[in-house]
Amino acid sequence: MNSTHCFLLDSLKEEPIGETVHFVWYITDVGIAALFKGNEILKTYSLNVGKEAKNLSLDISKEEKEYCEIEDKKLFIFYS
Repeated sequence: MNSTHCFLLDSLKEEPIGETVHFVWYITDVGIAALFKGNEILKTYSLNVGKEAKNLSLDISKEEKEYCEIEDKKLFIFYS
């Protein structure tokens, strides 16, 4: 496991900034993390992440998006 993954896992232990239908949202040292809540196909999550971010007043439209699987967790990381 690399140091970025360690930062992310530590951040997921903190209080989330919000929760939407498909994600639990966190602020991390790397950027904003959208942790998958269920076990649907990746395409479902990818199609919904932008809409759900807006529900929390998060503008991720100009951020880089990266999919990560760390241990048993699946998430998107958004960073500049």
